[in-house]
Amino acid sequence: MAQKHGLIFVFLSILTMTPYVVSLEYREINAPVNSVTIYDNDMAFIGRSSVIDLEGGVIELRIVNFTKPILDSILINDDNGAILEWYHHTRETTTTEYRNKTLCFNEILRDSIGKEISLRIYGNKTVEGELIWNGEDKIGINLGNGILFINKRDVKEMIIYGAVTEKIIEVNKTNRIPELIFKENSNPGTHNIEISYLAWGANWKPEYKFYTNSEEKRGRGTLQAWAIVTNNIEDWNNVDMKLVIGYPIVLYPRIIRPPIGFGGVRYALEKATAVAEAEYAPPQVNVQFTQEELGEFYIYTLSNKVTLKNGETRYLPLFTGEVEFNKKYFWDTRQGDTVYRVFEFTNSLPDPWAKGIFSIYINGNFQGQDRIDYVAKNDKVKVKVSKAPDINVKKQTLEKIEYPESQETIGHKIRYSRTTYYKVNLTIENFRDEEVEIEIKDYMVSGDQVNLKSSTIKPERIHNVLTWDLTLRSGEKKSIIYEYEVINWYYYR
Repeated sequence: MAQKHGLIFVFLSILTMTPYVVSLEYREINAPVNSVTIYDNDMAFIGRSSVIDLEGGVIELRIVNFTKPILDSILINDDNGAILEWYHHTRETTTTEYRNKTLCFNEILRDSIGKEISLRIYGNKTVEGELIWNGEDKIGINLGNGILFINKRDVKEMIIYGAVTEKIIEVNKTNRIPELIFKENSNPGTHNIEISYLAWGANWKPEYKFYTNSEEKRGRGTLQAWAIVTNNIEDWNNVDMKLVIGYPIVLYPRIIRPPIGFGGVRYALEKATAVAEAEYAPPQVNVQFTQEELGEFYIYTLSNKVTLKNGETRYLPLFTGEVEFNKKYFWDTRQGDTVYRVFEFTNSLPDPWAKGIFSIYINGNFQGQDRIDYVAKNDKVKVKVSKAPDINVKKQTLEKIEYPESQETIGHKIRYSRTTYYKVNLTIENFRDEEVEIEIKDYMVSGDQVNLKSSTIKPERIHNVLTWDLTLRSGEKKSIIYEYEVINWYYYR
């Protein structure tokens, strides 16, 4: 017999071998959602619980309105019973409703067969009699001495005595009720049942808002992070909520689309914060999350319980703190010729910043917003706020030389190599009326070996990425010329 206490997980392939053949008692129980942990990959870990009194023996328990989870993730724990099997099922029921329906013209005619009718037709003639037939284009009237068929289009006015214009109709409605069904070998007494599972359809994204009154190149301001939480799974009433930066690996296909994307978040936030953008100081917020690290995850726990219905989105302040910024310009060869004005931040707060949308305000005026990736503590991030057409950066390849193949013997193998020489010119020109600081980032062609031969201005090099930090006076133009070689090897026996 199965173990009667502790966490029990049963594989469906074994369930068909259950030896119990007694008739089952059926019991529908209420197990509401009491805790939700939402990861940043549109997945939630949901907890439900129920305390009930049960008789002893084999019993079937049903929890209704249980939205379909990722099935293999379900864990059921009964402290006073042993789980035999479980499955998710959608039960269909039919209910009958009675509604008042207003009849259309043809329906009124159809239901008025046998009633007295008076018509005014062409030539202002009046015809009276009994309505005995209703066709697609004509109606038939018994005049007493014969039947008159009249085209409906020839009728100018019509009076039907005792006509009915509405009636009660019967409507059958099919209800689909998702439910979790599990069987257990129950001990008599009180049972504490806990159920947990993973489900797609919950989503949280951060939105960052940085406020400063400084227009200098360097300064400080207030960073506020908001959590945008969306629920598309089931109703959550008065639940404990946790938000997680990071997510576990799950070997299941996604079964729904993310409920809200960055475009939707951006639109929603722009509407919801239109008033805040006009303020000259950060809005006061009451942060109700506590933070903790758990392995590779960073968890925010909401101090108060929250209600979030299916289909709702809510905005909750996540954290706030003072951070420093460095304002400069930035050019990256992968962005073409565009130069951006950026704010560079160092995350000096105790919290990492999850990927999300980052907005910047100076003296209450909206400067711009950008998407940021995950920013660890003490790491740096650049936030682009606008294009800078008055600063011009151009890249030109001055020379590209492919040298003849060479070979050398290494052990018992012959190694051939191809070497390509590059000479590149970067020109940077400042058309603004002020001195500017700009970061230039360029990329050398990759290969088995890349040798930087020379540069007129020394760069910082990380792998094949070259970075220069320059200062240009108003109207000044600078040029960077650098040379490098790319060597690629291949072997023959």
